[in-house]
Amino acid sequence: MTVALTVILVGYLLVGAAVAGRLLTHRPPPVVPDAELPRAVIVVAARDEEACLGRCLEALRAQDYPADRLSIVVADDHSTDGTAEVVRAAAARDGIAIGYVRVPDPAGTLRGKAQALHTAFSASDAEVFLLTDADCAPVPTWARTLASGFADPTMGIHCGLARLMPRPDHPTDAIQALDWEYLIGLVSAAAEAGFPATGMGNNMAVRRTAYEAVGGYPALPFSVTEDFILVRAVAEAGWRVRFPIDRASRVWSLPAPSLAAAYDQRRRWARGGLSDNLWVLPVYAFVFAVHVLMVAGLVLQPRLGLAALGAMVTAVGMVLGALRHRAGGRLRPWAMLGTVAFQIVYFTTLPVVLLLRPRIGWKGRRL
Repeated sequence: MTVALTVILVGYLLVGAAVAGRLLTHRPPPVVPDAELPRAVIVVAARDEEACLGRCLEALRAQDYPADRLSIVVADDHSTDGTAEVVRAAAARDGIAIGYVRVPDPAGTLRGKAQALHTAFSASDAEVFLLTDADCAPVPTWARTLASGFADPTMGIHCGLARLMPRPDHPTDAIQALDWEYLIGLVSAAAEAGFPATGMGNNMAVRRTAYEAVGGYPALPFSVTEDFILVRAVAEAGWRVRFPIDRASRVWSLPAPSLAAAYDQRRRWARGGLSDNLWVLPVYAFVFAVHVLMVAGLVLQPRLGLAALGAMVTAVGMVLGALRHRAGGRLRPWAMLGTVAFQIVYFTTLPVVLLLRPRIGWKGRRL
């Protein structure tokens, strides 16, 4: 136990320092002038998004991008609310062209969000697909920043920074936001070091030729984390995947309704990761063991256990501090401590929960 806790303590500090260093030193691709921007389509997969889609479309209409090289397509995935009416109302206004496609019934392994995205891709002849979600509001520089990355002919996927917009009357939203940013920090640092693991489906861009080179979603196995499976396929096909932290590529996403809902979101991510690649299983097992040992250490060897916990808090603080330095915003100590507590809870309980409840509910569907 003493050796294990010591390794955890030192390991957390080393990993935290390495990730923070990468976040502080990598540089995003340069922004290119209008004449060099590719023809791009913004794709929004929507299922019963009447309440938030209008906010998203307003942000997309405000993009700093040549209007003759940018369009928007909303893929309506069997919505039963007023999603279609929201799209039609937005399309009737002047500005960027907004298209609407109805997603067909599932066919084979092609279903869910992957099918919605593929339907929209097939309806456009754009060179680059810019992906965001209906509950997101990209900043005006978002489309130009992501699309500029494809000036590099080897770039297959270019990911951007997604941040949560905490609600003033929901204090636990700050915990969700920091946990989200911590996970993004880890994924960004890995990608920028040349080891892309996943993307963020609410903020990434895909080169059409890279998508077609892997056969698109029809050729990929079904996954509840469609961004993960696409990033892995594109990277394995030899394309470059980048995930720089750049405030010019931010999208502001709405948080999950509650911390319990955020836990379910992490359960979906874990399920998707575990079902898509065998190498994920030992990684998850290691993370689980580390957190269980730390909790056990707090009971059996309190001093060393507290030191290991302090190392975890320090490492999380280093990563979040580096990310906020690049992305903007203050770090509140109480929210960071709440984030660490939340992470310990879901890292130690998700394996058991996934065994007992393997099926995932999402947008009214069982997956």
